[in-house]
Amino acid sequence: MTGSVDFQTDDPSAGINITRDDPGLDLDTIAACLDVQYGLRVSSVAFLPLGYDLNAAVYKVITEGGTNYFLKFRFGPVNESGLLVPWALSERGIQNVLAPLKTRSGELWCTCDGGSLVLYPFITGRNAIDAGMTDDQWREFGSTLRAIHASGLVEEFRGRLPAETFALPSAALVRRILDLMETSDFENAVAARFAAFWREHAARIHQMVARAESLGRRLQSRSFDHVLCHADIHAANILVGDDGRIHLIDWDGPLIAPRERDLLFVVGSRIARVVEPREEDLFFMGYGPVNIDPEMLVYYRYERIVEDLGEIGRSVLLDPNPSDRMQAEESRLARSFFAPGGDIDHAEVVTVPDR
Repeated sequence: MTGSVDFQTDDPSAGINITRDDPGLDLDTIAACLDVQYGLRVSSVAFLPLGYDLNAAVYKVITEGGTNYFLKFRFGPVNESGLLVPWALSERGIQNVLAPLKTRSGELWCTCDGGSLVLYPFITGRNAIDAGMTDDQWREFGSTLRAIHASGLVEEFRGRLPAETFALPSAALVRRILDLMETSDFENAVAARFAAFWREHAARIHQMVARAESLGRRLQSRSFDHVLCHADIHAANILVGDDGRIHLIDWDGPLIAPRERDLLFVVGSRIARVVEPREEDLFFMGYGPVNIDPEMLVYYRYERIVEDLGEIGRSVLLDPNPSDRMQAEESRLARSFFAPGGDIDHAEVVTVPDR
């Protein structure tokens, strides 16, 4: 069984276009797993070269009866809490959260061919990068995120989900790559150019990591209200259905944290796409009044950049599997952070109006 589609995700605000490599999984094996675990008679499985998760591949599944499903294949084990959270939110009536479907045995995932399968309903539509959102959808996004933060699920998942520590966990990987730049050469042309870029900007990367760690230590000395956060709710993780509904997807890393961890993707955000002031106002019409800590927002902006730099560096410089095309696209995304007026320049530019 083979299948493919021509699909690209594009960020018009940054001009960055990343498509995923087909990992070449055995699609017949996937179809057999879906038959045994979900009772689905599959007619086709098509790889979708989309998404930003380097540890997963996604597919469109069509059954013999013509029903469509969205399938995520995660290499290695799943974060089970990342499946239980959207399920629990959906069970509490938060309809705009896309929850996984259960297997015949009542599980939210199953193992298959050395990895893990998670199955979802297939929503016909596009992500919010490509589709944009109407005024009503921005307000609905705000009210949905407010309902998630007010869901009362913090206690249910305390001890099962990571909690915010402001410890900048991605700093170790970035420093490892910085050290590697001083002692290593790379035969691959894309990797060699990217390594030269890291060396050119090494001082700025060190300064950024140090600044983020300093902010983290300051925040560790203070107390904040913690809520259940999606923790990655940018425009690529909002699916705009053709029916006008929005769906919050990709709950791979939920976190118990201050609400600023999610509001990072709205307040002056440039992640995935620029959020315009008017859109921000519409969001808060739905979300409601809230006091936002500017210092925490700066910390989270730096944390996001450092995390992305580390993951892109790992993929381009340390992982032998990605294609030259994919490595080049990821390298271009990392370079955009350092462009004049880019994410790093913008990190400390915070305007938080009274809400």
